[in-house]
Amino acid sequence: MTTGRPRVLAAMLTLALGAGTVAGAGVPGSPARAEGTLSGTYRLDGTSIWAGQQVTLTQTAVSDGTPETAPRITVDWGDSTSSEFAGGKATHSYPAAGSYTVKVTLADDGVTVPGTIANATSVVTVRTAGGTFRFDPAWNWTWPGGGHEATLRLSGVPADTTRVWVNWGDGDTSLVQRTRTSVKHHYAFGTYTASVTLENAQGSITKPAGTYSLRADTAKPTVALKVPANPTRASSWRTVQGTAKDSQTGMDAVGVQLWKWKGTSEYYYNFAKSKWVKYTGGVTRIPAAAIKWVPVSSAGVWKVKVAGLSKGYHLEVDYTALDRAGNANGPKYRVQKLTK
Repeated sequence: MTTGRPRVLAAMLTLALGAGTVAGAGVPGSPARAEGTLSGTYRLDGTSIWAGQQVTLTQTAVSDGTPETAPRITVDWGDSTSSEFAGGKATHSYPAAGSYTVKVTLADDGVTVPGTIANATSVVTVRTAGGTFRFDPAWNWTWPGGGHEATLRLSGVPADTTRVWVNWGDGDTSLVQRTRTSVKHHYAFGTYTASVTLENAQGSITKPAGTYSLRADTAKPTVALKVPANPTRASSWRTVQGTAKDSQTGMDAVGVQLWKWKGTSEYYYNFAKSKWVKYTGGVTRIPAAAIKWVPVSSAGVWKVKVAGLSKGYHLEVDYTALDRAGNANGPKYRVQKLTK
């Protein structure tokens, strides 16, 4: 019986191997054991992001039948880059638009198995975030050291944007509604580069919004008096008028002062009372009402009504133009003898 036992054991071992009994029992280091128990499940925090944003891959479950060695877990991000997975989470940024398939691989004891990504899809879709931002206009005139209100136009902001921040480039930041199409900001004198930050569930991205600058207006406006067709006729001056223009900050107003005299009698015109008041040098105080600041129309015309002119007098019209930067042109004047 002793001589026959090896044959019996050999036969039993052959049957067991053929049925997979030894592998199923888990012989240490066997590939079958490792493949049967090594697995991992993962979840992406998002599969649709903007270019420049990142995704986070979280391990939700792992099973390893060989606890004496930890599995090596590798993440293929689908953009020709991969990274080791450690700490239960891994993050990755996608700088360019496209579609990227994320794969996880677990390896232990010579066995390699794919991980399971529990999302409906393992493809991360990356798109360029919409949005156009520009100053309208990109610069303005102001007085030296002055300021001005700028207008920033916003369009095409993505619908999944949760918050929009405008960084004005001067230390100020504004939170605006996604649906806003314009927002205003007052700048001090200088040049500024602005940006817009868009936020959604995956984080934020920052896009350029252009440069805004203020230029010093030091140029004088132009101003002229319109001389009537019959300048010697008193009635021709019932309306004193002219033109004024400024191509930089724009016109503010034209200041007008009127005088008349006959012999030694001199008068100034009081615009508040619409009448002539006798003037005595060194005695009469000239009131503010002796000067009329006249607005300039969009066509560049200024005018003021005058009453009480008659022949025999000399009429003097003094006028000064002032733009919004404080530049003045004048005073200018015209003296006209009224003979009719």
